[in-house]
Amino acid sequence: MSKILFAAIFLVFGLIGCATLPDNPQLKLISVGEYESVVARNTEGAKVYDGFMNTMDFKATLLNAEVVRAQADQNARIYQWNPEQYEKEKATSEANLQKESQVYLSFFIPEKKYDDLAKPTTRWKIFLDAGGRRFEGKAARIKAQLAEITVLYPHHTRWQTSYKLTFNVPMSVIEKDEKKITLTGPVGSASVTFKAPSN
Repeated sequence: MSKILFAAIFLVFGLIGCATLPDNPQLKLISVGEYESVVARNTEGAKVYDGFMNTMDFKATLLNAEVVRAQADQNARIYQWNPEQYEKEKATSEANLQKESQVYLSFFIPEKKYDDLAKPTTRWKIFLDAGGRRFEGKAARIKAQLAEITVLYPHHTRWQTSYKLTFNVPMSVIEKDEKKITLTGPVGSASVTFKAPSN
């Protein structure tokens, strides 16, 4: 590799590493570091192997009250919302907690033909177990730019597909329960568990 090419690559990655999100002087928001801690605390992952080969890999982020409030702050920072926009978006997100449960899924599977969770013909099943009940979920593919996704879900990579999972039970009803998300389909089955809050 030539010295000029190496220097150019180093400069590009150096600039990316220095990029920061702007402050929003109109609002008192949690920091980017605090936001990332909230997401990490509410994210669990699973990997399935066939011998040494990774056949399925996913990370699920529970979109509970803590996460949706933190996301309102992160979005307010990114899009420079004014106080009225911030309160409106926050109220909408919190109202959704009273209607359904949502989970963000970052999904990787080597065989792309099986990356079809959102298709009507999919063979995958998605379940949420909470409070002694099981709910079957629906997946919707998130078609956003990589930068838009990773600013909200830092663990997501370009090799994974983004989905939003929706379950017909209010998050507010199961918030205090232990929750288990299960994906089962053509190449295997895996589950992640979110422990009940300790308070």
